[in-house]
Amino acid sequence: MSTGTAAGEKGPPMSTQQQTTEPRAPLDLRNGSATFLVALASLALANLAPFVMSALGGLGFDVVASGNILTWALLASAIVGLGTSRLASGRARRRLALIGLAVAVLAFGTASLVSAPALVVAGLIAGGAGVGAAISTSGAAIAALRDPNRVSATSGLVNRVLVTIILAVIPLVGIGQGSVFGALALISLVALVLANWLPEAPEQAEPVAVTTSLSIATPRRITVAGIALLVLFPIWGTSEDAIWTMAPVLGEAVGLGERALGLSLSLAAAGGIAGMLLVILLGHRIGRAVPLAIALVLGGLFKAWIGFAEDPVLLASLIVGVNTVYAFAFALFLATAAGLDARGRWSGPLVGAYLVGSSFAPLLGGVFIEWFGVPTFALLMGAVSLLAIAPTIAIARVSVGAERALVRAAEDTQPTERETLT
Repeated sequence: MSTGTAAGEKGPPMSTQQQTTEPRAPLDLRNGSATFLVALASLALANLAPFVMSALGGLGFDVVASGNILTWALLASAIVGLGTSRLASGRARRRLALIGLAVAVLAFGTASLVSAPALVVAGLIAGGAGVGAAISTSGAAIAALRDPNRVSATSGLVNRVLVTIILAVIPLVGIGQGSVFGALALISLVALVLANWLPEAPEQAEPVAVTTSLSIATPRRITVAGIALLVLFPIWGTSEDAIWTMAPVLGEAVGLGERALGLSLSLAAAGGIAGMLLVILLGHRIGRAVPLAIALVLGGLFKAWIGFAEDPVLLASLIVGVNTVYAFAFALFLATAAGLDARGRWSGPLVGAYLVGSSFAPLLGGVFIEWFGVPTFALLMGAVSLLAIAPTIAIARVSVGAERALVRAAEDTQPTERETLT
């Protein structure tokens, strides 16, 4: 049987060529489970934010005080995530994850058991700082794996499925100190066990050698796009998480009960699964600019509509819609950062930067609702998504160009058949 190709016959598809020259590691069970579970731990505090607010309320804190506490815990995560991003993009990635997650397990575990409110608050903030290491290491690890679109979406899918289960189970047990903070400790423990399997950065990760042949992906454009993404992403994230963390307040205003709210949040977490599956199936073929633009338009409209919903069922449906679009866009934003640099130079600090913005979401959400009312609050949050469309498209185009440049660089360093034989 001949192994060559006939004259005029097309060579292998681009996906096959990328598999042979792509310097990023292939996704497998070990590096995938570590990356995805560490990523789950990194965002667990934000994903469980409505329940954290309720648990703090049960300890005697009012809405503003609970929002302040959650803000400081998320801000601690963000600061550590940003501060450790350089370490996460190098050889200290696994050690950093192990130390941070160990701190999170101890801190969240303490917060779930002690009776003194001050110690609970201290444990929550310390736990937030601990998972900050998971933020930078999981983000950088995603950039080390092939096809950032598919890997980011798979990470998001795993996150959505597990968060859906967690959000459905906690109300059945009872939303309180032990169940909420204990769940955070357990998630961190599972991630700690798997952290040693995180993928390392590829040896060849810098596409600069060939980016001069792609004007869209010159080194300067990549740097500008990365910095712009680190600014844009947290602003967008603040608008998304302001809706998410204020869900109990929004639900109470229209008569949505605690159990119905829990079901709505669970369905909202599940809503992103369809979008994630679409990205997983299509991978890099759907690109990033167009799907991100569509997601921002839909998300902006849904968030604005929430301010005028007076029916509990409509409000619950809109919350599901907002979070469905959010999960889809979040995965593509992360893929955009990963595509800019395979070492995780931009994807490592991205979630940390996101949490800088979203850490203020509970505080800003509560203040905006108190000052302006729900309709104006919702309109402002929707406007953020719509204003982000143009810069997001530009950044996504640079990301795709940088990813192609990296593959070209790998192809240029592959030995020819003659060189191999000699």
